[in-house]
Amino acid sequence: MNQRRNILALDIAFGPAAACLLRRDGSILTAGGVDERPHSQAVMPLLEGLLKRAGLGWKDLDMLAAGIGPGSFTGLRIAAATLAGINSSLQLPVLELSSLAISAMQCGSENQLHVIEDARAGLAYTACYCGSRAVLQDCCMSWKEIEQLEPAGYTAQRPDRERLGEWVYLPPATPRAVAMSHLLLGASRKVGDTGILPRIATPAYLIPSQAERHAQQ
Repeated sequence: MNQRRNILALDIAFGPAAACLLRRDGSILTAGGVDERPHSQAVMPLLEGLLKRAGLGWKDLDMLAAGIGPGSFTGLRIAAATLAGINSSLQLPVLELSSLAISAMQCGSENQLHVIEDARAGLAYTACYCGSRAVLQDCCMSWKEIEQLEPAGYTAQRPDRERLGEWVYLPPATPRAVAMSHLLLGASRKVGDTGILPRIATPAYLIPSQAERHAQQ
């Protein structure tokens, strides 16, 4: 179903916030934060600025979208809470996007590409994508497990060149907000019945937070 919708999307999985707005007329607007700290105070002005540039109001939106992770615990919480607050009265369907898929889209590679991000505590978030199609679903692996994989091309927001010395690093070539808009465009076209979509984005942490790990010890 290729019905066009006004869709506002937000991702704060890695560093500054990234946002994009797909309009019913087919135009796309993007915006990216510059502060490495994803302060909640900076996110709403970013989104409001996109709407203003598009000449739209909150009630003109048909759908929301979120990069649900994995990634920064703080960033994922802020993104989910921000969209939940916006949607408390609008009650719009929410399309959930993999933040690792957004990272893969930043490279624009037509070949299979791994995304490997340090998750600390000896773990890494990883996935493998060919375009927007997941070859290896988002998961959390130990660095020892990753070392057993056949070295290939990979990307990361913060590459660990020491651990991945035999791998071929592909740096992000496209702004994160633009890459997210491309992923969102493809994903939204596949959505038929929006009634099955959630109204609240659920962060995909994949691992317990540091506080939870301490509590389990």
